[in-house]
Amino acid sequence: MSLSFREDRRRRRGRARVWGTLLAIGAVSALLAFTFYLGGEFAAGQINALDSRIAELTETNDRLLRTKGEAEAGVGQLRTAYQQLEQRYAREVPKGPAQEIQRQVQIKLEEGIAPQRITAVVAMLEAKRSCEPPENKRFYVKVPLYRGGGTEAGFGGGLLRVSGQGEAALNPRNNQPQSFFEGDKPVQVVLIAGDSERQVQGSLPLDQTIIGAGAEWRVRMARGARGFINVTVDRCKFP
Repeated sequence: MSLSFREDRRRRRGRARVWGTLLAIGAVSALLAFTFYLGGEFAAGQINALDSRIAELTETNDRLLRTKGEAEAGVGQLRTAYQQLEQRYAREVPKGPAQEIQRQVQIKLEEGIAPQRITAVVAMLEAKRSCEPPENKRFYVKVPLYRGGGTEAGFGGGLLRVSGQGEAALNPRNNQPQSFFEGDKPVQVVLIAGDSERQVQGSLPLDQTIIGAGAEWRVRMARGARGFINVTVDRCKFP
């Protein structure tokens, strides 16, 4: 009897161990399944968040592309407008001689001369000049050490007067200034015709035109003998 009892108890213990093992395996399996479930939910949440972020970035990128396109279109319009303005400026704003004419006209208008008078004078001008035979004279260029005469030349019976001053030439031996001008240096020339006066500075030769005393005077100046400037003047009808 005691042997049968021990055998029965042994079998009960064996079954208990089996059930315990099965219960442990079941608990572990349940825990693993729950863990996988939580992991899947977390991963799904992450994927959803990433999808939302991708959608936001895509929308932002599309908006930036649209903005870039609009900006490039605006730049193109500004460039076209600038080119058109530049072309208009080139057409309408005078250059060279025309610019000087405009400046002189503006000065006369500011002095109170009627626009109709200026227009009438311009209309009377002709391409072909009516000029008298040229006159040739010379004058001595003023320098600080020169005290003599001959420093002015008159043309047209004294209606046009030309004079000038320059920088004294230096003695090569002692580097002291002399009584005649240095022909290679710029000179200052004054032209006076009636009430008109023009002052010119530059290196010889020089060509200038002055209108005054009822005529147009074309003045050509070149270096002459030591200390002198040779002058050739054409007196032409004006207007």
